[in-house]
Amino acid sequence: MKTYKPYLVFFLLCFCAISANSKPTLKFRNHEFKIIQFTDLHWVESKEYQARNDSTLMLIKYILETEKPDLVVFTGDVVVSRGAAAAWKKVTQPMIDFKVPFVVAFGNHDTETDLSKQKMLQIIEQNPYNLTFNADDKLSGVGNCSLPVKAADEKTDKWILYFFDSHAYPKDTLLGSYDWIKNDQIQWYRQQSARYTAEHGRALPSVAFFHIPFPEFEIVRNQKNTLGSTFEPVCSPNLNSGLFTSFIEMKDILGVFVGHDHNNDFVGQLDRIWLVYGRKTGYNAAYKEILDRGARVIELHENDRKFDTYIRTLKQVSLQKSCE
Repeated sequence: MKTYKPYLVFFLLCFCAISANSKPTLKFRNHEFKIIQFTDLHWVESKEYQARNDSTLMLIKYILETEKPDLVVFTGDVVVSRGAAAAWKKVTQPMIDFKVPFVVAFGNHDTETDLSKQKMLQIIEQNPYNLTFNADDKLSGVGNCSLPVKAADEKTDKWILYFFDSHAYPKDTLLGSYDWIKNDQIQWYRQQSARYTAEHGRALPSVAFFHIPFPEFEIVRNQKNTLGSTFEPVCSPNLNSGLFTSFIEMKDILGVFVGHDHNNDFVGQLDRIWLVYGRKTGYNAAYKEILDRGARVIELHENDRKFDTYIRTLKQVSLQKSCE
């Protein structure tokens, strides 16, 4: 019978612990990387809403099974009630079942629960497929972070994904109904972008995800060549924080993906940046909603500065667009 020395047992235990805590690496497969954007689930944790919650989970599982994504992004207003701890575990369980990494960008209604966003992040971090984290605890908001998507051999970064907390409501109501991404977050993005550019000798193609759209989305909504549903005026902050200008100046962001307005799912270009809404995913309705529930699919190209995108519902694929 073999015996193991104590230090060897200790080494094996440490190795297993490290392996169990390791996070998935985002990388291209066959030169493509597929992202699913789920948005505005508006999950209410109660028996009264169970049927609609079940429908939301059914839709999520259907899309994961059908599309087989490399990453899922939740762009806010995910859990909007008490019982948030249990609800977050239910919402993110399909990522475990389908072994799909995910990131959460919080929305304004995520603040209206019995947990702080920091507590929610701690719960989300227990999921082995979670990639959400605080890049800097001193930044405004929770979950501001960036993630590289690597080549298939994992040796080089190909794209960069940015995630921002767009907050909830301004303290001063004279400034409007919705908050904005703060200057310290913008400066953090600029520093990250400059670092990636310096390391690679060029601006890497990048996309950004958050919940509340900035004012430039209203310009795109009214353009004649904008594709998709434009039924709802853009509910953006009154104050323009300059984030869009920073995206232009840093020359890396190709697309910006938001949620928030449930009757919009459009995609249009402004100053060479594509501004894109997701499709509302949750079956709980916050107001009169006219679009079938679904998700936005985003396919990044490994060796090109472009992405393809479309809407997936239970019934069909629609609004297909190649964004270059």
